[in-house]
Amino acid sequence: MVNFDAVGEVEARLRQLAANVDPAKRDERARFMKTVMPLLGLTVPQQRQALKQGYSFSNLPFAGQLPVWDGVWRHAVLHEAKFQAVLFVNAAKPKPALDAVWPVTRRWAESLNCWDQSDELSKHYSGLLEASPEQIRPVLQAWNSDDNPWKRRQSLVSLFCYARLRRRFPAAATVLSMVEARLGDMDHYVQKGLGWTLRECFAAYPVETLAFLKRYAAVIRPTAFSTAIEKLSAGQKLEIKTLRQR
Repeated sequence: MVNFDAVGEVEARLRQLAANVDPAKRDERARFMKTVMPLLGLTVPQQRQALKQGYSFSNLPFAGQLPVWDGVWRHAVLHEAKFQAVLFVNAAKPKPALDAVWPVTRRWAESLNCWDQSDELSKHYSGLLEASPEQIRPVLQAWNSDDNPWKRRQSLVSLFCYARLRRRFPAAATVLSMVEARLGDMDHYVQKGLGWTLRECFAAYPVETLAFLKRYAAVIRPTAFSTAIEKLSAGQKLEIKTLRQR
């Protein structure tokens, strides 16, 4: 049974660390993150340091800690407390087996509320996809058309997160079909994720992605476009922009 006092412990530690945060910088960070949760203004390195210092339950094995962090994720009041839970699963060494973590962390996509949390969770999901594609890919494909925009964003960003971190990639056809399905998505953060995914897909599959960008140059929304072409050469960018103007 999860001891939900862990939420209080984690949030007390974070509040203590944030005691000297400039309120103006805290408010600026809150506007930047656009989180709906109260935010203390801690930087990611500060949050990593909080996790590294450990909590009263940090001596438990992964299987013992995960239910605690699941409780923190589901019951946290502070943005940074929720973020600590994702940092925990991403820092786990050795990497936990799929059946030890996926039944829990799969549910976390349901209660995302800002891109900061979403991106850190994408790191976790993309690692699971690389390790167990047959189990994870169908879930991402289902999320691609989910009513929850954060799950639609996860369906794209989790395909690579960052291609440089992957040893193997999902098939180009799979990635580009999922991107194509969301070209008309009206959600701002889905579109930001779409641009991110095309950028990383180009790093993995330059020929196929360039052909896709040429085909849909006039269709890709402005929110996604600048990121989508970020890694192209100057000549390639000019070609895509010219096609976009026709």
